[in-house]
Amino acid sequence: MIYGVQRTIARPVVARGPALHHGRPVEVWLRPAPPGHGRVFVRADLPGAPALPAWAPLAADGRLATRLGAGPAGVLTVEHLLAAAVGEGVDNLRVDVHGPELPLLDGTADQWARLLEQAGPVEQAQPREPLVLDRVVRVEDGPRWAQAEPCPRLELRVSIDFPQPAVGAQAVQLALGPGVFRRELAWARTFGFLDELAQLRAARLGLGGDLDSVVVFGPAGPLEPLRAPDEPVRHKALDLLGDLALLGRPLCARVRAHRPGHALTRALVLALIDAAAAAAREAG
Repeated sequence: MIYGVQRTIARPVVARGPALHHGRPVEVWLRPAPPGHGRVFVRADLPGAPALPAWAPLAADGRLATRLGAGPAGVLTVEHLLAAAVGEGVDNLRVDVHGPELPLLDGTADQWARLLEQAGPVEQAQPREPLVLDRVVRVEDGPRWAQAEPCPRLELRVSIDFPQPAVGAQAVQLALGPGVFRRELAWARTFGFLDELAQLRAARLGLGGDLDSVVVFGPAGPLEPLRAPDEPVRHKALDLLGDLALLGRPLCARVRAHRPGHALTRALVLALIDAAAAAAREAG
């Protein structure tokens, strides 16, 4: 998935649906892109169609989601599509977004992955250039932390610990390879807690979610059956993978994360960018 040549898609495909946070319908076109283009989001609904590469220095924590760009030209909730692009091995992609946020779809990355498969991934005549670590890179935020360490492939080891007994402590670990993303992560839904719902709605967030696309935990447990007992931590691993795409290139590393979130993963990616620049200076 990491070595070899770059890939794009053969033909455009479209996704439509309400966005998670603002709740309004959004249309998104996934289009082929040339070698070296990367994954770039384009606000096709705005004058001049501003382009936003999926790159950590252009990203920000949009509260419960990852945001590219600032102000009215930004794009929110890009992490599920980015996770699908990494999992399906699509390096170069133009994403035309007709709105300020991507649609939630079913609350997972599975429909994005199926769309990329439907679009027909094709190889391109340019090699991938993964970041291969020669040192440990770590970031911390109180009891929360994330680190990347040398490894010949991309591995994820994620743990969470919520005070709500219905979730509690969970952990998952996996090595990314053919078929792994779709089998182990893509189907895991985003989740939240019933006692936070009123606060989110008051902040005009979560307006497009429902029980088909979001797992809601109440005092007695989930309001709808889980797809697996550890579905919450698997969704956290899915989000982590999507945010790691903000590196702008494939990553060969074992990534460990305890209680990860979008801001923490972005901090790790920025530290990886700095470490890669330092290694290049040392080599030069």
